Amino acid sequence: MHTSTLVWLSAALPLAFSQDSVSYDMQDYSAQSESPSQSYMSNANVSPPEMLVNKNGSGLMDGYIFIGVDGSPDSGQDWPTIFEFSDDIVGSLIWTGNYSKPFDFKASTYKGNPVLTFWSGELLDGYGRGSFYILDQSYTEIAHFQVANFGDNMGDIHEFEITADDTALVAIYTAIPYDLSPSGGPEDGWLFECTFQELNIETGELVFQWNSTTHVGIEESYNPLPSDVGTSEDAPWDYFHINSIEKDTNGDYLVSARVMDCVYKISGDDGSIIWRLNGKKSDFKVDPDAEFAFQHDARWVDAKQTRLTLFDNGPTDTIDYSRGLLLDVDQDAMTVKLNTEFTNSDQTFSEFEGSLQPIDPTNTSTNFLLGFGSQPYFAELDHNGNLLLDVQFGASNVVNSYRAFRQPWVGKPTTNPDIHWDKSGKSAYFSWNGATDIVSWTVLTAPSSNSSTWTNVTSAVRTGFETTIDLSDAKLDTFVRGKAVAKDGSALGWTLASNGNRLFEAPTKVKETGSVKSPKPTTSSSGGSGNGNGKGGSATRVTSPPSRTQGAESSSSSGAAARATGGVMGEVYVAAVVVMGGLAMV
Repeated sequence: MHTSTLVWLSAALPLAFSQDSVSYDMQDYSAQSESPSQSYMSNANVSPPEMLVNKNGSGLMDGYIFIGVDGSPDSGQDWPTIFEFSDDIVGSLIWTGNYSKPFDFKASTYKGNPVLTFWSGELLDGYGRGSFYILDQSYTEIAHFQVANFGDNMGDIHEFEITADDTALVAIYTAIPYDLSPSGGPEDGWLFECTFQELNIETGELVFQWNSTTHVGIEESYNPLPSDVGTSEDAPWDYFHINSIEKDTNGDYLVSARVMDCVYKISGDDGSIIWRLNGKKSDFKVDPDAEFAFQHDARWVDAKQTRLTLFDNGPTDTIDYSRGLLLDVDQDAMTVKLNTEFTNSDQTFSEFEGSLQPIDPTNTSTNFLLGFGSQPYFAELDHNGNLLLDVQFGASNVVNSYRAFRQPWVGKPTTNPDIHWDKSGKSAYFSWNGATDIVSWTVLTAPSSNSSTWTNVTSAVRTGFETTIDLSDAKLDTFVRGKAVAKDGSALGWTLASNGNRLFEAPTKVKETGSVKSPKPTTSSSGGSGNGNGKGGSATRVTSPPSRTQGAESSSSSGAAARATGGVMGEVYVAAVVVMGGLAMV
């Protein structure tokens, strides 16, 4: 069942509703002939994924959901996206941008300011060739950089972390000649060297570099070495597979190596290995229920390094599904115990990729956001592992996201808000790709597009990415436009003017007439910069969605976004990033 959100404002105000499409019916969602997507009347540039909500409970935390959507060529899904899942709006798009294959997309802090960071480039068999991007709150690129000393576009997909020192942690995969005979391969074989760098973002200067072969022997690997792998530069053996890097407060590094089943603590002084957690040469006694395999996203939760999170892809000898793990780590006694396990309602198995995020790591009762990597699912759970939110955002094996996050974000786009005025349907559609502070929309009319005076017709509370306002009873002149209104009543931005057929430039410094006041929202969104727990809940649902339509000529398109009335899912499959015994999975 696809739904849109209806919001009655008052008897004196028009009916306003959101066109965000959310499905609550797995059978209907899976029956579509292509990956389910959303589209909008006011901005028809792209169509972000439609969400299938399997569970939507109370106790959700503040922040928006960040997913870097990576889909098969036929899916139509390939860009960074931010979504709202709050107590009053479910599955609504906030922003999407035109960057292909976005990996590790998230909100970060750089030089004390909120930014967006991600990798973008060419995805290969379990690794990538690309570079790293930083966008400011207006979604403008303020940095785009490469790795050091390896050539352009050699940055790998697996990590882009900005440290407390405003440096960047990144990874590189390069093929090198190597004697593989200790593992049953040729003496003149080829190996994937995994390197990580800490870089000065502004200058590109190398701060620190570490490579796997200097410190970790190939005999520690669990990745098989078949006869046709490791024989040439084009088919190197992926014996280590680095997939997460974190710098701690002591200046040491926490590194996850997927096919070692191991997390390494590496000295920031000389690169030596301080300890191994799990794997063939573990320095810890790991309780059986805390053992993991083919893991991703190893992170310290606390500065004292007593709790660690990771995504256990599995399978292990006892667990055949993927799960997030919160581990208690005692570096004095050298023991590891399971604190909490996190999974979704289906206990999904994700063969590669994945993440586990403590949403507020300073809070011992924080919720956790679980991303299933190669499978298009994310879930929010409380600190005891109870499932609160369970969502699918595409067809299995067609769409995925390397990691998923819930984070605060305030977007301030420099584009104009978007409008589509349907004169015959007597409705106006408003959206603004990336704006987070809109509380309501005001509709204005004038006899000419360049008029210095505009008359307020009506206002409505924002109901989602796109808010549709019924103008059946409104007295309208030749032109209509919209004003995005902030909580304090000020204008955040103005749309262009529409005559119902096309758009026209219009002044923003105008005299407003009429007595319409912006309505107050009925509830507060939990998607912004707050840090407390928000009460989760479902938006009002209807059983019959509006018919799927495309943006007309009068739609503006200042950014990539989409309106959700349902898409169709087809029989297309992602080319699996799996090579048996050769390249490890992402």
